[in-house]
Amino acid sequence: MTPEDRYRYTKGGVKLAILGTFVFGIYLAVNSMGETETAAYRTLDECLEDGKFGPDDCKNSFETARAEHLKNAPSYQNREDCEEEFGNGHCEVTSSVHVAGGGHYSPYQSGYLIGQPETSANGVYYPAVPASALYESSHASGFVNAAGQLVTNKVGGFKMTYSDGARFSPDVRTTTLARSGFGTRHSSAS
Repeated sequence: MTPEDRYRYTKGGVKLAILGTFVFGIYLAVNSMGETETAAYRTLDECLEDGKFGPDDCKNSFETARAEHLKNAPSYQNREDCEEEFGNGHCEVTSSVHVAGGGHYSPYQSGYLIGQPETSANGVYYPAVPASALYESSHASGFVNAAGQLVTNKVGGFKMTYSDGARFSPDVRTTTLARSGFGTRHSSAS
């Protein structure tokens, strides 16, 4: 085999490997997407009364969402900024376990998200859409998540598109907002 033949042979193999990797990546992306039955409830009792999910699922999802809220709810330097976003009387002092620490302000948890179990690993089912705390912003009609993104505009069940990445909680970044003169906002992410 001449050096030129070896070069063409190797070049063809590299192209084939790249093409194969690309096709496999597309296959994984398409098969990791899905739609699942999800619901948003204001209270644990609403979930139990609805009957879409079992009592244990309702309770576990509520507790998971509450723990997330205590640690990762949006936080603000003062009550006025929090109430501007979430309404008068809808904010509380952050807990000592919050990533921003105590002494800041966060909105009250207005509800929580619950999803049907979709995947089993070693006999344990994981929801395609993890339980999470929901909030009602003055600037959006419906429930928003801790990042301020609209999740749903209704209470009860709905279909939600997910990807496999949704099964794993991402690193949570919180934002603490403060005002300094003439209504200017400064923010810092942690």
